[in-house]
Amino acid sequence: MRSQEISVTKQKGVVLITGLVFLVMMTILGVTAMQNTVLEERMAGNLRDENLAFQAAEAALREGERFLEQITLPAFNGSDGLYHHASAPAPDPITWTGWAASGKTISTSITGAASQPRYIIEQLVSVPFQGTKGSAQQSPVTNMSNMYRVIARGVGGTDSAVVVLQSIYRR
Repeated sequence: MRSQEISVTKQKGVVLITGLVFLVMMTILGVTAMQNTVLEERMAGNLRDENLAFQAAEAALREGERFLEQITLPAFNGSDGLYHHASAPAPDPITWTGWAASGKTISTSITGAASQPRYIIEQLVSVPFQGTKGSAQQSPVTNMSNMYRVIARGVGGTDSAVVVLQSIYRR
């Protein structure tokens, strides 16, 4: 009987140490899983913000192009978001801080955006447009086409998600 009592008392400490080792390992696995989950959550949120900013900039770009479809256009003199390449060139759209004051706001509201999308338009150099009137056998007629650069800026759910798009429009 005495030999059984001695072996039982020696094993009690080993079980405690083994249990603590398993507990530490499970804690490390749990903390790692939580860190990965938080990182994936942030990535999904950033992707959502970027997508919202892109959609907002795309809406502003299309509205700027619709603005150019008017029959008569106002003067491109550097005010109200309308610029001229020679007399009043457009500012750098990336570093420019005047979007809120000078950019044209779109007519529809983008829900969830930190600020509403805006656009500016710059009149570029007119270029010759060669086309034919009538049949292809007639001589080509050269006309001048007005070129415009539409620059749009969209913001996502936070101010840190910004997308700037531009298109060239011939009229």
